Amino acid sequence: MALATPIIACTYAEIALKGRNRKMFLRKLINNIQIALKGEPVESVNHVESRLMVHLKDPGRAKEVTRKLQDVFGLQWLSPVVPIPRDEVDPELREDQEADREPRLTRICEVALELTAENRGDAVNFKVETRRSDRDFGLTSPEISRLVGAAIHMTTGMPAKMAHPDLMVNVLVLKENVFVFTGKVPAYGGLPFGSSGRTMVLLSGGIDSPVAAWLMMRRGSRPTFVHFYSGRDIDEADVEKIKDLVKILARYSPSALKLFLVPVVPYEMRAIGKIADSYDMVMFRRFMVKTAARLARRNSCLGLVTGDSLGQVASQTLPNLGAISSDVELPILRPLIGMDKMEITAWSKKIGAFETSILPYRDCCSIRSPKPVLTARARDLLMYSEKMELDDAVQEAMNGAVEVKIGG
Repeated sequence: MALATPIIACTYAEIALKGRNRKMFLRKLINNIQIALKGEPVESVNHVESRLMVHLKDPGRAKEVTRKLQDVFGLQWLSPVVPIPRDEVDPELREDQEADREPRLTRICEVALELTAENRGDAVNFKVETRRSDRDFGLTSPEISRLVGAAIHMTTGMPAKMAHPDLMVNVLVLKENVFVFTGKVPAYGGLPFGSSGRTMVLLSGGIDSPVAAWLMMRRGSRPTFVHFYSGRDIDEADVEKIKDLVKILARYSPSALKLFLVPVVPYEMRAIGKIADSYDMVMFRRFMVKTAARLARRNSCLGLVTGDSLGQVASQTLPNLGAISSDVELPILRPLIGMDKMEITAWSKKIGAFETSILPYRDCCSIRSPKPVLTARARDLLMYSEKMELDDAVQEAMNGAVEVKIGG
């Protein structure tokens, strides 16, 4: 019968580097954990010696709870642990030390051996790694590792291997308990969702922008999405794929996400006969950025997020990026700017968006001029903006925007 693991020890990421505002980040992280685990048999979530401890009423749910915690931004490592109360360890250790004999660490070794038997699989070597949060414990970390490692070797015959072992057995000494566990489950790290303010994400139907949104969510940003659709009105728009992409991203959010669906007709009607074909792409991008910026202010967003990758397409050359947003006051965040398509695709697969992103979709940008200008100048785009009355197009698009809530 497998050992019960009623506690999941959670190591948080860069929150540990924060100063006076660390408590704020921790409160946000604990709140996000509690929301993510709603419906699970969680007894409490406590902060204990630079770690968060999730206590379960039903240890049998540890594996599923750990899986859910992997999607909580701000957490770095997760470990379902077997807790051993210090009052089961300390008296024996004092007795051995007073008698001047080799410490036995009986209970720790018993648990380590049981976990080794359960998780050995095809492992042919192992390593014991010990960390002491409580420095008053009677043995050093190397001494504990040596004693537990000797017990495992004598029982199983497996040799110890310090570099890249097949099996890792961990011992963590705290003030009230000793935790024993095998391995660490990686989470995504970053900062707690919602701790870095709101952003407005320009969401297309492709691979890039969902990844950009996810990366900013991992930095603590709470996204609101805007998508520009073809068609005379929302009833003609085929936006189910866009909604599905937001649903995927909503898995990583403790609250519902907002999506604004905005028509492109106001731009297209004013651009006819007034915008040179070579400038249509960059002017259309300018229309989207200006509309997104106005929506951002209305929704208390502090910045825009795009899926731009430098040089990937014509609108993403350095001159065009500068010209398109020359008079946009909000910061434009481009987390993919230095990535190539292979890196972005790898992230898309990792977050579960790739299969949806590659489904057929008639994106607005795909129907623009096939030969766009590569070195647009800001003054030329400002001239075209006045010529086609871009501000009126932005206002009309805003008036036609439809809000959808997803997730939560």
